[in-house]
Amino acid sequence: MRDLYLYDDANVLINLAGIKDPELLHKAEADITNWAMTSIYNQQYEKFNTDTLKDIHRTIFGQIYDWAEEFRTIQMIKPEDVLGGDTVRYAYPKEIKKQLMVSVKEIAKLKRNGQNDKDVVFRLVRIIAQIWQTHPFREGNTRSVIVFAVLLAKSLGFEVDHELFRTHSAYVRSALVWVSQGIYAKYEYLERIFLTRFSMTS
Repeated sequence: MRDLYLYDDANVLINLAGIKDPELLHKAEADITNWAMTSIYNQQYEKFNTDTLKDIHRTIFGQIYDWAEEFRTIQMIKPEDVLGGDTVRYAYPKEIKKQLMVSVKEIAKLKRNGQNDKDVVFRLVRIIAQIWQTHPFREGNTRSVIVFAVLLAKSLGFEVDHELFRTHSAYVRSALVWVSQGIYAKYEYLERIFLTRFSMTS
């Protein structure tokens, strides 16, 4: 099936700048999204639901893609080096809303009481992993989900150094890939990131 998000004459995502060279698009996207992500960490959201996730994606990618914030309509396949070239089993397009609603219900249960910080982080890691594996957008899922996670953690009272997520972005992505492997899932890498980056303050 043809990828409707690509130009007919180039293997490049259709973008507002009309760029058809993959290297130029990569650079333009990086410049635009880095600036957007610098400002978005100052945002505050009252709720952490699908609308919030979509707003984050639009804020980061709305200057480069006109489909920013829209859930993808095609199935995703991305070869991963840490899986030996295999792909993560992402949600089918028709499953995206349902899977995100499950995650949102779990988010609503997150409550800190001053003594359960490790348990909250334990559950938060699994919720974020669920959202990432759902992969609701055609592009930009890892960046959007990490911003969502950082802002959610801050709303719960954790102090988070978001710059460390950017500095170690390759490790973060690999960790998210590992937690998507069903019975072979390895959560320790993602837990290590979150437990290290979050300061347990009330």
